[in-house]
Amino acid sequence: MSDNLPEFTGYNFTFAVGALILCTVTMLIAVRMVCRAAMVVGLSRKKRLLFSACVAGNGVWATHFVAMLGCVNSMATVYQVPLTILSVLVAMGLFVPTWWSECLTPNRSLSSRTALLMTVAVGGMHYIGIAAMGGEGLESIPPLRFILSLAVSFAFFYAGCLLRRQQRGRRRSFAAIAWVLGICSLHFMGMPHTSSMHGSMGGMSQHIASLSLAGMVGAGTSTFLALASIFLLLEYQSAKRKIENNTRARSFADAALEGLVVTTGSVVLDANSAFWNLAGIKPHSTYQLKNFFPALSTEEIVQKLVKEDAPRETQMIRHGGERIPVEIYARESFWRGKVRTILAVIDLRARKETEAAIKELAITDMLTGIGNRSFFVSSLTGLLQDKTRNHPVVVFLVDIDRFKNINETCGHAMGDKVLSHIAKRLQLLVPQDAIMARIAGDEFAVACMLSPEDVTDFASYLALELKIPLPDGHDELPVSVSVGFAVSDDDMQDGGQLLHCSGIALLAAKQSGRGNFREYDSSFDSSIQDRIRLEREIQLGLERNEFFLEYQPIMSTHDRTLVGYEALVRWQHPERGRVPPDQFIGIAEECGLIAQLGGWVLRRACRDAVSWKNGLNVSVNVSPIQFTTSDLPDVIKSALDDAGLEPNRLSIEITESTFLVGKQAIQILKALRALGVGIVMDDFGTGYSSLSHLRDFQFDKVKIDRSFIWDMINRPHSAAIVDAILSLGHGLGVDIVAEGIETAEQLAYLEQRSCSLVQGYFIGRPSQTIAERPRTEVMEAPVPA
Repeated sequence: MSDNLPEFTGYNFTFAVGALILCTVTMLIAVRMVCRAAMVVGLSRKKRLLFSACVAGNGVWATHFVAMLGCVNSMATVYQVPLTILSVLVAMGLFVPTWWSECLTPNRSLSSRTALLMTVAVGGMHYIGIAAMGGEGLESIPPLRFILSLAVSFAFFYAGCLLRRQQRGRRRSFAAIAWVLGICSLHFMGMPHTSSMHGSMGGMSQHIASLSLAGMVGAGTSTFLALASIFLLLEYQSAKRKIENNTRARSFADAALEGLVVTTGSVVLDANSAFWNLAGIKPHSTYQLKNFFPALSTEEIVQKLVKEDAPRETQMIRHGGERIPVEIYARESFWRGKVRTILAVIDLRARKETEAAIKELAITDMLTGIGNRSFFVSSLTGLLQDKTRNHPVVVFLVDIDRFKNINETCGHAMGDKVLSHIAKRLQLLVPQDAIMARIAGDEFAVACMLSPEDVTDFASYLALELKIPLPDGHDELPVSVSVGFAVSDDDMQDGGQLLHCSGIALLAAKQSGRGNFREYDSSFDSSIQDRIRLEREIQLGLERNEFFLEYQPIMSTHDRTLVGYEALVRWQHPERGRVPPDQFIGIAEECGLIAQLGGWVLRRACRDAVSWKNGLNVSVNVSPIQFTTSDLPDVIKSALDDAGLEPNRLSIEITESTFLVGKQAIQILKALRALGVGIVMDDFGTGYSSLSHLRDFQFDKVKIDRSFIWDMINRPHSAAIVDAILSLGHGLGVDIVAEGIETAEQLAYLEQRSCSLVQGYFIGRPSQTIAERPRTEVMEAPVPA
């Protein structure tokens, strides 16, 4: 029975302790290297495992022979070279699959495969080393002790594997202790008796194929120390790189504006400073993810967020219970060698405040601070659909009379003051629950619930109380308003429709005179709605190319030849037929379409004139509104350049009311004159006629209004005016054009008085195709002597 127990008396204590220290260092290094290898993949893992196997195999082999060196008379022992080399190769070779198996084994696995391979590696090295001693060393070990040494070492190796897999951080070092115990137990239980070792030593030749035990120990230990030094150097470099990478990653993470959180799905492992600042706390313990995000209470919800690959808006609970809106992105990434869920948390408070401000801007008039049209229509619709109201809803539309004159006379700054003042006055005059807005430039709308008997009185009250004087710097500027209102019926549900009805009533109020008020009546629809419909159809007509030009010839009385044409715009409506110009020109001016229509006329007239083979001039009428609503010189220059027409072949005709625009009219006319375009005064003698216009600007031609031409034969006063204008033209050196010539008698009268240019139906009717000569009747009419 004593033969089956290990023998400890034959060892030197110093060498035994040295072997134990060497074995401990070896296993500590092995644990560290295996853990590091498990954190990487591919070729990097293979290199680490191979190096780890070399360190472990060489260290265990050196441990074995250091312990052998401590045996009695061991320095006299010699070993067979082949078996000795085989023992170290077996150790290093078998540690490769051992560590590979350990890296592939799951963390919580109870697999014994690694322990079995480790037992084979250490046991194989040990007993091959015993066999290298020769003699009866291997045969002297009892079979039971042989089996017991392998079983005990397997148990320790298995325990070490479980500790390495199930522990974290420095506690994994306990695995190295278990492995050291397994190696030591196998060594001491698997050693032959000292007597057997001595016998073998005495019977062997000491110089045939043998190595000195001291030499082997020195070589093995040196090799191990070299490998260990290389490992420590690599470990130091790796740790330094890791620290630098972690520092760099932390710096990047802390520099991020959004919060970054590393989580297992339920536990917060780490976070950047932006997240802790957002949470309002300092990291001092482990936090559950649901402490901050109640909506992410389980790992399943977090994983679903990762799979969605889209941001999710949720609530975050800050320190103290404050809830703030955040947006969360979730991704999976490696963190310290493990796949973790990374959350990016974006604070939405600033965005929400901006969105609220933008929403407020979208429904607020910036000048007056009250609502705008969008706000008014939406709020009015909600009020109309309220079934609990007791009175009908009334919409009052307030328009400032002659507001354009205020802007032009006193400047836009004064106009803004008027608008702000009206808004403040309305806030004082209307009920507190009324809806109020500025819906257009100088139009305000008020919606409130009133009893039917109070509606008219309230409209009168508004018109009276808003008639206020405002200082313009010199005198008192009177401001009045026109009010149109409409009362809802039981079926009215659309705020836009009720506002439209009040707009029709406002038009009726303005047509009846300034400072009036009118209630909507369905009878307004026939005329006003037709006008509104016509405005829309003008716009559609421009889009559908329903407008076209006709050219009326202008004749020289000197030799009765044509010198040019006047372009006249016509509208062929698909349903109304040909619409007379006096039915759409004024509406186009009032609804703001005259600039678009006038620009089209200019471009088309220039293109047509370029195609005329006779090279005659073209004259185009320009509305006074075009002097204020468009950059007229640029529009004309662009039309000339696009068509390739010489500027001297184009003349524009303006009426005397153009000068009411202000001094800018003269500046625009001078700019046009600089382009080389001719300027014609049209309808002279009517409207705002003033000789100062002829004094302030040198016109190329002046047109006598046709009303004087029609009456000059039968009415002496008209004839006197015509004669005076002709005399004035001769004195100023300006060509006079008489329009509206319809008879030979009128032509003869003008020719006798040396009127240089004439046009009218008698000379030639307007036509899309230009006339090359005057009508036959003109050519046959007698020429005055």
